[in-house]
Amino acid sequence: MRLEKLEGDLFKPDYEQFSIVNVSNFVLEHFGVQTVHPAYPLRHLVPGISEGVEKIVFFLIDALGMTSLEKLLNKERVFHDYTILEATSVFPTTTSSAITSLLTATTPIEHGILGYALYIKQLGTLLNMIELSSPIMGKVTSTLNNKDLMFEKTVFERLLEIGVKSFVLTSKTIRNSGLSTLVNTGASIRSYQSFGDMFSKFREILQEDGPFFCFAYWGLLDSIGHKLGVDSDAFESELYWLLKMLAREILPILPKNALLVVMGDHGQIYTPWERETWWSWKDPISQFFSIPPGGEMRMMHIYTAEQKEVIKYLSEKYADRAISMTREEVLGLQLFGNVPSTSSRAIERIGEVVLIARENYSFYFKYTGKEESLKSKHGSLTLQELIVPLMLFRR
Repeated sequence: MRLEKLEGDLFKPDYEQFSIVNVSNFVLEHFGVQTVHPAYPLRHLVPGISEGVEKIVFFLIDALGMTSLEKLLNKERVFHDYTILEATSVFPTTTSSAITSLLTATTPIEHGILGYALYIKQLGTLLNMIELSSPIMGKVTSTLNNKDLMFEKTVFERLLEIGVKSFVLTSKTIRNSGLSTLVNTGASIRSYQSFGDMFSKFREILQEDGPFFCFAYWGLLDSIGHKLGVDSDAFESELYWLLKMLAREILPILPKNALLVVMGDHGQIYTPWERETWWSWKDPISQFFSIPPGGEMRMMHIYTAEQKEVIKYLSEKYADRAISMTREEVLGLQLFGNVPSTSSRAIERIGEVVLIARENYSFYFKYTGKEESLKSKHGSLTLQELIVPLMLFRR
């Protein structure tokens, strides 16, 4: 996989063949559903890997980047028989955009979830796309339906149309969260309450009859990375025991007609506090804002009527910390994916200026003043954030 460089240490996602979008299109192709994008070339790279497969299972570990996995496996060989490949996440490299891409088989510009916080024109406010609430006003009363927020069918819906069932295994705490209700449509949803319960429910799903697709999700690694750091002992220990339990509890009973793919949605990068930039309405740059910035701490949507002025200001003050581009430039580079003719609603969610953090810099906006510094973050396009593993298991 050769990636095209954007600038410096930043690279573009590979939506042509090797992104997580292509991985989910492999699922559609395998079950005989019309693909939306080219399928990940799994059969070419690993001949025979999908031969006789009736069940495809994705076990997604939030924030599992290739860098973190290699660091662990270089210390200890957790598994004895597996194949490991690489894929890119999407832009921005964040859960809301990446998981939506994976579970719709489409790019962010197609499905419309272009970051953690987005300006939703119909509501006239920023919306946290995980909880579907305003970071400023809290819960938002809305008459918008799912298709007003996410513009594409899920993989589960596409499979259901040809009679292939799907399962989602997720934490009880997020089962009915805003994003979950969007991306899990069409699947039979099972939820777990703990580490052990998750593996118990996992085993139950594997015993289901007939062909199916299953998406299992574990989110705690991401939380540990944010709070304690991607290089912390706690992060490595969580990942180690998660994989160790997988090897003990799942691999021995994996059906012979099943393909298990253990993967990440994005990685994380250590972001020290001294490389954080904090903005509020008191800072000079805020004079250009129409509303508070959206996006992430390492990728901001800046909504402004003074595009040229913002670009000039950022270039003068923060050229060493971030690159800044106009909405038109970002679309031209296809960072969010190739722009379809039906994407006008998605385009209006992109800031007139898009800021992408360099190295391990990050940017905060004080919406309420209660924001906390995070030790590791994601959202930008460094290799640590962009490259995720695909670990393939067959019996």
